[in-house]
Amino acid sequence: MASAIHNLDLSVDVFFDLLSESTEDYLYVWDIQNGLFHMSDNSFDELQISRQIETNVISVWSNAMIEEDQEAWLDDMQLIHDGKKDYHDMEYRIYNKKGEVIWVSCRGKVKRDENGLPQLMVGRISNIGKQNKFDNVTGLMNRQQFEKDLKHLLKQTTMEGIVVVLDVDNFKNINEKYSYAFGDRTLNFIARELTTLLPVGCQMYRLDGDVFALLIPKGTKEIVTMIYENIQMYIGNQFVMEGQQIYVSMSAGACFFPKDSNNYQKLLRHAESAVEVAKLNGKNQLVFFSKEMYHEKIKLIELQESLHACVSRGCDEFELYYQPQIDTKTKAVVGAEALLRWHSSQHGEVSPIEFIPLLEESHLIIQVGKWVFEQAVTQCKKWQEYNPDFMMSINVSYIQLKENALLEYLRNNHHELTLKNFILELTENCWVPNLQFLNQEFKGIQEMGYGIAIDDFGTGYSSLSHLKELPANVIKIDRSFIRGIKEGSYEYTFLEYIVKLAHIIDLKVCVEGVETLEEFEIVKKALPDYIQGFLFGKPICAKEFEERYFMQ
Repeated sequence: MASAIHNLDLSVDVFFDLLSESTEDYLYVWDIQNGLFHMSDNSFDELQISRQIETNVISVWSNAMIEEDQEAWLDDMQLIHDGKKDYHDMEYRIYNKKGEVIWVSCRGKVKRDENGLPQLMVGRISNIGKQNKFDNVTGLMNRQQFEKDLKHLLKQTTMEGIVVVLDVDNFKNINEKYSYAFGDRTLNFIARELTTLLPVGCQMYRLDGDVFALLIPKGTKEIVTMIYENIQMYIGNQFVMEGQQIYVSMSAGACFFPKDSNNYQKLLRHAESAVEVAKLNGKNQLVFFSKEMYHEKIKLIELQESLHACVSRGCDEFELYYQPQIDTKTKAVVGAEALLRWHSSQHGEVSPIEFIPLLEESHLIIQVGKWVFEQAVTQCKKWQEYNPDFMMSINVSYIQLKENALLEYLRNNHHELTLKNFILELTENCWVPNLQFLNQEFKGIQEMGYGIAIDDFGTGYSSLSHLKELPANVIKIDRSFIRGIKEGSYEYTFLEYIVKLAHIIDLKVCVEGVETLEEFEIVKKALPDYIQGFLFGKPICAKEFEERYFMQ
């Protein structure tokens, strides 16, 4: 029997051309008995399919679909082909020409021949992402659907639940390093993976940018904490995207309904406020909304305002304190670490744990970093009159490097001092996620003559495997490996091994956080080069440091 679709070629083409101009839907006719498939031209312009679909619809269309949705679609097609169904009605996800995931609604009606066998299926495919329900980048439901679903729950007066907002930390770095298209594909990957970690009944949405939301009916604080810990466990480890190792973390804020509010706007604002607090407190953490948290947020805003005012006045409320670094063998003071302190006229003595993240968040760290550098250089030059080999260590923020502020500043501001005795420190957890970029930056700094130190060594990612790659002069062992150390313990074995390995590749080792004589007696047996800790001196102002270590 001649193909029914073949006999109608002209009318089908005219029909499709006319309707394609009047609808955004993709129209199709499937000649089931002859395996031929005709689809409107706009589908080839917008979807990730080829003309081969006309003779091989099952293979081409299923390959355009995300893997998770293929099985259900193939099962439905088999039922239609076998004559067990006369209609097709499904929603699933496919790729468009840009590689984005879009949700589509596919409907079709089967026409049978005189023998009752399926002959044709005619239908349409609609991009329902355009109907403000789904997000095209991730395939998740979007902000509009989140609002609709949450308002629906709030109307059920007996319903309790939790709203969680998730924000990928520093995601703009991925966009800037690789491209926005790569960033979109990364968001798609993250969304797909995170949805597999969610319990039944928990729905995930993409609000905008790198911000997601979870809606958990009848949720508890314990459930949210468990979900977030699972997310941290997954996202905190590196994953590979198109051959690139990606490192990200995620901050989260949560609030309860109706406890915190029964209003959509207020709930979203409360959850977003909690995320802001999480980011201001150092990122990569979950914060639950509370009145106390709200007051804490106000305090952080006031601290930010005071920091801006301080910097605009030339950093008049800042001061550098100095903690001595001791030669392990002689116990002589051979250097110091410069540590920033803030004597706020409004807030009193503010801990660096509070204000350093605020400086980084606002990028004020770039201006303050220059001020710190000038102060430390001036002090180092003065103390080198007492000891020409005196070393000065100063902490460097990743923000200073990322914005190309530090390297450019150093090149334009040479100082008359022994540069190799001036050590720039960067925490280890900033190194590995950006190893290639930081290697280039620090090699440039080393070529100028400055020394490089890795701070908090042993607390970050894959320390040993990256040790040989890092352009460093000194590694500083974190206090966490020294607290309660005993000879023969894991901590001691780790320390001894790192010292030996470092010395083989010409690195110096400084052990931080030595607070007791017992700790010192054990640590020195591992033969590190320098010791830093309260046992030999707490951070003190320049005048007191000079009087104690140079004037006696």
